[in-house]
Amino acid sequence: MKPSVASSPARLAIVVSTYEWPDALAAVLRAFDEQSDRRFTLVVADDGSGPDTAAVVDRWRPSFGERLVHVRQPDEGFRLARVLNLGALTTEADYLAFLHGESIPRRHFVRAIRSCMKPGWFVAGRRVNMSPSLTERVLDEQLPVHRWGLRRWLRARREAGPLVALTRRDRRRVGAAALPEFVPGNRSYGYLLGVDRRHFEQVNGYDTRFVGWGEEDVDIALRLRRVGLRCGHAGPDATLIHLWHDSDVPAERPNWYLLQETERSERVEAVEGLRELALAGQGSGTGPRPRVDG
Repeated sequence: MKPSVASSPARLAIVVSTYEWPDALAAVLRAFDEQSDRRFTLVVADDGSGPDTAAVVDRWRPSFGERLVHVRQPDEGFRLARVLNLGALTTEADYLAFLHGESIPRRHFVRAIRSCMKPGWFVAGRRVNMSPSLTERVLDEQLPVHRWGLRRWLRARREAGPLVALTRRDRRRVGAAALPEFVPGNRSYGYLLGVDRRHFEQVNGYDTRFVGWGEEDVDIALRLRRVGLRCGHAGPDATLIHLWHDSDVPAERPNWYLLQETERSERVEAVEGLRELALAGQGSGTGPRPRVDG
């Protein structure tokens, strides 16, 4: 007897952006391979990496099967917003969670995200930042930090933090209507943003005019709030383990002016977003494909 539609779990897709850091991507894929809830599609959204990244994906393909999708766009600069939209277009999942390829999910990450699929909410993230030396050991020795509990992290507290992100102290969870909504530190929605596909399409996805570092995540969070959504976090199981890397924040930040444009307006849709990318033939929305170049 087939299960009813009501009892079937919502289809979830995780879209992981990456660019030329295959060791970090391998650590992320390893953690997703060990998730306690394996009912998800994993889309590697590649901003123009070379063959080493494709080799990492191919190496993990036997573990994931058709649940692993690799989409790649040509290397024409930092085009994170565009590649995230491209990743979303490869799947018909009901719910989308976006994260960066240097953020390792904990073992119950998917389970935590699935618990947050509630009407009227979207999800932002918290993270633990690792030091350069711990990051090096994690990558070189393949340390399973995605399995570490709070006690193990306390032993590494001189090389990682803030560990409060691994506790249940912050009660601004998805569904906590009586509490103020959650705003991540520095308004950094980029390392985790989870949203129902209907609302992602309603705001026309990420605005692909945002090219180069930053602000595309703040922009979409602002527009999601304008359609009536509140923001919560998914609890400590969804806290991401962030690999240290050099920061390339430019002195001039042209995306800041685009964000100011959004803040001064009342619009909810990206000016150039998901719909325009689909119309240009960069994704059919007909489900996962093995790999897309374009």
